[in-house]
Amino acid sequence: MTQRSRRTSGVLALLFTTQVFYACNAGMRVSGEPGTVVAPTSAEGGAAEASASAPAAAAAKTEAAPASAQVAAAVTPEPSAEPVSSCVTAACHTKLLAGAELHPVAEDCETCHEAVTSPHPAKGKKTFKLTEEMPGLCNSCHDAFGKKKLVHVPVDAGMCTSCHNPHSSQQPKLLLQPVGELCKSCHEDHVDFKVLHGPVSNGECTACHTPHESDTATLLLREGADLCMGCHTDMKDVLKKKTVHAAVEAGCTSCHNPHGSKNAKLLSEPVPDLCFTCHTDIDDAIKEAKVPHPALDMPESCVSCHSPHSSDNDTLLQQPQKDVCLACHDTVASATMPVLHGPDNDGKCSRCHAPHGSKLEKLLVREFPADAYLPYTDTAYALCFGCHKRDLLQYPQTSFATNFRDGEKNLHYIHVNNKQKGRSCRLCHSWHGSKKPKLIADTVEFGQWKMQMKFVKTDSGGGCSPGCHNPRYYDRDSPGRKPAKASEAAGAN
Repeated sequence: MTQRSRRTSGVLALLFTTQVFYACNAGMRVSGEPGTVVAPTSAEGGAAEASASAPAAAAAKTEAAPASAQVAAAVTPEPSAEPVSSCVTAACHTKLLAGAELHPVAEDCETCHEAVTSPHPAKGKKTFKLTEEMPGLCNSCHDAFGKKKLVHVPVDAGMCTSCHNPHSSQQPKLLLQPVGELCKSCHEDHVDFKVLHGPVSNGECTACHTPHESDTATLLLREGADLCMGCHTDMKDVLKKKTVHAAVEAGCTSCHNPHGSKNAKLLSEPVPDLCFTCHTDIDDAIKEAKVPHPALDMPESCVSCHSPHSSDNDTLLQQPQKDVCLACHDTVASATMPVLHGPDNDGKCSRCHAPHGSKLEKLLVREFPADAYLPYTDTAYALCFGCHKRDLLQYPQTSFATNFRDGEKNLHYIHVNNKQKGRSCRLCHSWHGSKKPKLIADTVEFGQWKMQMKFVKTDSGGGCSPGCHNPRYYDRDSPGRKPAKASEAAGAN
């Protein structure tokens, strides 16, 4: 017999002996259930009185019997109305094992409990105690925790029953409540959001966290992005692209709250404020800009143009720069324009336009006159001369600075270097693209009038006959010569 069995047998013997003593003195009997004393019925009382007047021989015979036999006769239980198999009866601990999930050891109470005094129950006293304090008691069957870097606070404190019912439960794992509700009882700040992460919304905290211990921060099942991509499998291909957002490399929670948020996509801040927490230079530029890019005021803001995770394009653009711009500015350049301005042709709209904001109209990166007339100076037309050489407007006579010349007479110089009425580039050229060579416009707005340019080009010159002057022709090899094409065009008009 084990030490526990011997101890339990001794306690039970003491309990029954005590009950016999009180039963004999009070005229009661001991029931078939240990620890239960039953008062006699009126019939039983009458029988007791009758037994007092029984024949003397019977009394003498009883007295002659050994003392041990008398005790045995006294404690022999009468048949009980219901069979007893545990501490759970119709009168005691009725709900203890009522759950659908039963702790296997709970069927034998003495596995975890032992008597410390009698009788049981005793008003105002605890007559049983655990055979061992927690978590040692739980660890006698379950593997002990504490071997990993981070242990859940209740586990570390040995508070197993703060989450588990030790007897039975309606929940898996003998939990006191469904997982989501149980976690919420401590971590309420993790679930009070307008937009909830799917597992949080479904009360499945253990989809991401281990409830006992982990080698990763916040009891995660796996490290960082590996955990997220367990569900967001599409991100594996996304992150194979040429450029990956630095914030993504730092971890998904750089931008997203893993439990919930008041913002769409579980963003920790709304866009563009979230973006500006890192991109402070762009934030400053926009604040200083007199003309912000309207795309920033769209609901998608920064992600109207940029991919937040990765891209095969520069600066994380959703598409090549030109395609991004033309998605909104679809009238600027079209397939009917065989000649595109250099920046448009190589898809670099940002050579002329600031994509986020500017102090200048049209989001220009440098000054360009808004008026149709501005005489040339060494600082004028800064936008154009960010790429083009100023030579073409500095020499009245040249053989190299420009092809727009009649012999060596610089016709660019004549048009712009006019102190009374220096003509802006915009009066002859289309900024983005044209059907004509050299970006010559089909028509130019002159107030309310759309003036036709009627430009023709030859191998060594050309001509035009707009509304601002009579038909004029130029030829680099033979000054003043009227090209054949220009003659035909002039004759047709």
